Amino acid sequence: MSTEQHEQEDVKRGRPLDLSRNQVILESTLNVLAEVGYDGLTIEAVAARAKVGKATIYRRWPSKVALIIDASASISPFETLSEKLNTEQSLREQLVDLLSLVFQGEHDHHQKALTAIGSAIPHHKELEKGLHNDFYQRHRQTIESIVKPFLKNGYLKHADLDLLADIGPALITYRVFLIGKPFDRAYVERIVDTLLIPMLKPFMLDK
Repeated sequence: MSTEQHEQEDVKRGRPLDLSRNQVILESTLNVLAEVGYDGLTIEAVAARAKVGKATIYRRWPSKVALIIDASASISPFETLSEKLNTEQSLREQLVDLLSLVFQGEHDHHQKALTAIGSAIPHHKELEKGLHNDFYQRHRQTIESIVKPFLKNGYLKHADLDLLADIGPALITYRVFLIGKPFDRAYVERIVDTLLIPMLKPFMLDK
């Protein structure tokens, strides 16, 4: 019996999902993305790379877009960022670390996969909407948790928080995906020093 047939039998019998396969599938998705880009990626190709049947993927993700959104989120998951960020550091250092961790993959193929996704966003509205809903809300919440202890009133107005959350991702996305220039920690530091910190200063505690 083939892998595909085994997976179809699992679906028919209602067996619980083997969660250990999720990361294998997500990593395989990133590898295929890095190699062939967004338009070249197929569920069949991911299944072959992960050595699973297509049914295994479709039981977890209803579409290619949903799979790619989760794959991109797996590179620097916000759920683990709190463990990587040092809350004993200054606000500046935490903001620099956050933007660096979110946008710089630890592996070359991760960075290539992110570039492929970014290049596809202007041409695929469903992908753009899904990434916005998934990434933006989590990024905004993380920014809010970082700046809150440094604020006089403990909060920012929604409009100010929206702008603060927009600046870093907007500049990095424009630089990497639209004009094709690399970015490094020094570039992130310039964003934080010239834009984010000056914007926050009127709201910060006096120290």
